[in-house]
Amino acid sequence: MQKNQPDQQPPFHGYDFDYKKEKPAEPETEPVLNVINNAKNGEDKFLRIVMLMISSIILSVSMLGGAYVAANIFIKSDPENLNHVQANLFPILLVVGLAYIVGWIVALVGIRLFHNLVLPYVMQVYGWMTLIGILILYSVILQRLYGQAFSPISFIKYVTVTAAAFVALVGFHLLPEEHNLRPFSVPLLLFNLTHLYLIMYHYVFSADANYDYLVYDITFFLGMTAISVLMLIRVGVLSGIRGAINSIFDPPSADAK
Repeated sequence: MQKNQPDQQPPFHGYDFDYKKEKPAEPETEPVLNVINNAKNGEDKFLRIVMLMISSIILSVSMLGGAYVAANIFIKSDPENLNHVQANLFPILLVVGLAYIVGWIVALVGIRLFHNLVLPYVMQVYGWMTLIGILILYSVILQRLYGQAFSPISFIKYVTVTAAAFVALVGFHLLPEEHNLRPFSVPLLLFNLTHLYLIMYHYVFSADANYDYLVYDITFFLGMTAISVLMLIRVGVLSGIRGAINSIFDPPSADAK
């Protein structure tokens, strides 16, 4: 028996073992995993770019459509010969809203699922653009309310278009995981104060005011002020919607498994 080998017990007595023989090296898997990860990262980057382009284009088109609708609502025309937007306001808003919803869903998937870091900033820009559009609408409506040159049907259209703009603003607010509406409320509150001053001046100090229109002024003022205050104090009106969105994209917790 060779030296430097341990005593062998049956049934291995008489066999010569090479105790210094190295084990065969395990196949290297790291390069393969790196290739797979690189391919997956490349695919995710491509999808992020695609989501950014698609959502930006669709939302831009929907915003242009909304601006076109708002501009046509305030065009003076013969009640018997309205322009096509005034005559078909609700179907047209439905089409614009459908485009907005599609773009909104694509942006939501890009932000929450593919973690696009550019889309949240783009949505913030769209949110501020929507707020500017709302303030322009508010200014034109204040002129109509002060001039008292509108019909009840026209007032309903003013409110409908303004409400649709606020829905778009809230939609942009819900896309990022953390977004604050308080900065958006400050310009609206300033317009609310301006509206209150015009109501006071027109119906208290002006002698030519038609008090039949006071209900429209008060209704619009209270509605816009309520929205501004809710945006400022953040009472959690949208928390349920945001929680439902988060539950779709957040991974399940260990307790839920």
